[in-house]
Amino acid sequence: MKAIWKGYLKCSLVTIPIKMYNVIGKRSIQFNLLHKDCGSRVKQERICPRCNKTLSAEEIVRGYQYGKDMFVVISDEDLKRAQKEPTDTIEIVKFIDDHQIHPIYYSDSHYLVPDGRAAVEAFALFHKAMTQTKKAALAKVVMRNREHLLSIRPYNGTMIAFTLHYSEEIQRLADIEGVEEIQAVQLDGETLAMAKTIIENLSGDFDPEQYEDEYTHTLLEIIKAKAEGEEIKVEPKAEREKVVSLMDALKMSVMETEKRPEVPKKAMATAGLRRRRAQREREKGVDAR
Repeated sequence: MKAIWKGYLKCSLVTIPIKMYNVIGKRSIQFNLLHKDCGSRVKQERICPRCNKTLSAEEIVRGYQYGKDMFVVISDEDLKRAQKEPTDTIEIVKFIDDHQIHPIYYSDSHYLVPDGRAAVEAFALFHKAMTQTKKAALAKVVMRNREHLLSIRPYNGTMIAFTLHYSEEIQRLADIEGVEEIQAVQLDGETLAMAKTIIENLSGDFDPEQYEDEYTHTLLEIIKAKAEGEEIKVEPKAEREKVVSLMDALKMSVMETEKRPEVPKKAMATAGLRRRRAQREREKGVDAR
């Protein structure tokens, strides 16, 4: 795996060379745009509507809109002047209890590891100290022309840097329609007890290996089949009967979710893929005859 960034982790006077890797390796399926008639890939050109000409990269500059049809041009030098710290340094500004950050602030995540043997001892020292004190580090770094706020936590011999949203980016609840109505609802004891029962019946431990992206797996099966000149049938999920009454829906849900042996979703998804593959093989056999 190739590092996406190299630099330094700085804590007071201690500077540790580090490398950064993506935590997320699998991305969603990407598609190209094709000409429907001939199947050729479509080229997307950058055209100036006023001059009616296709522009090269050298003819394009960055602009910030501050009014209708009003822009100020921002150069690379302007971006550099806005940077207070070197772009190759993640600077720790504070340590906090690792449970203090609400999940709403989390964005992307990246692994941090020491870069070179000389960095291992200092990296391991802070890794162990943060683990034993149960602290997370708040840090800042400038990347891709933006200053990012990070939460850094020790994890299985590495550290994970979580990119955090700034508070000004979070939408205010006061601007979200319907929040006040929810808080004003008066609930009776019976319905609340049934809701708690449903929650208890569906409670369990989080096992990430138990869950798969069934949609992507199915789509890949369809793509593979079409590439081989075949088609596969995907049975849609049966629609469930709609229950209008909240009380009836709660009662039925309590009965439906009563404790019973759980079939892991991953096992169900894998079984579904096996069934579809077996169906394709059977259809191949029929066609061959």
